[in-house]
Amino acid sequence: MAYQTTCGITFTFGGLKINSRACVIDEDEHEIPGLFAAGELVGGLFYFNYPGGTGLTSGAVFGKIAGYSASQYTG
Repeated sequence: MAYQTTCGITFTFGGLKINSRACVIDEDEHEIPGLFAAGELVGGLFYFNYPGGTGLTSGAVFGKIAGYSASQYTG
């Protein structure tokens, strides 16, 4: 028997650096005004492998933080 297979990229184990308020941090360690990140876009959580379901947890936790921070942003 033969089975057709494909591969996919779950995430890249990299991404944007954020602070505790989910604000994206630039290369000089400054917040980028009005830019927030959550979920698989956030870097620094995993480096080699990850436990199943953590992507959903990361999205829920950082999504709530980023949403709240964005709602407080006045520009």
